[in-house]
Amino acid sequence: MSENTQELVRSILRNLQRILNTRTGHAAAQMDLGTPAPCEMVALSREGLGGVVRSLRQAIEKYEPRLTQVDVVYVKGEDDILTLRFQVTAKVATSKSGASISFDTLVDPSGRIKLQG
Repeated sequence: MSENTQELVRSILRNLQRILNTRTGHAAAQMDLGTPAPCEMVALSREGLGGVVRSLRQAIEKYEPRLTQVDVVYVKGEDDILTLRFQVTAKVATSKSGASISFDTLVDPSGRIKLQG
């Protein structure tokens, strides 16, 4: 990955960190910005974790236009059963070389979302 691509990826991850930790309804200028609280995502979906996966993917697709072909997969964790872990992969839309990005998304018991690139 070139230096410019690395900086772009860091910028994308910083933006997603802010977006995913904003709760829907808390941004007066754009009420649908962010994601529901994790407990709400699970409660709203009969599939449970499917609701979380869908909410994360939709927020990323809508609010991070530099990414395309977003895929979010739940990763069962053995070490910390209270933390939800998801693997996110996507293509960087602005990359001429077709670069992709992959990072872990961790949802802790308090609902805080942390990205690890």
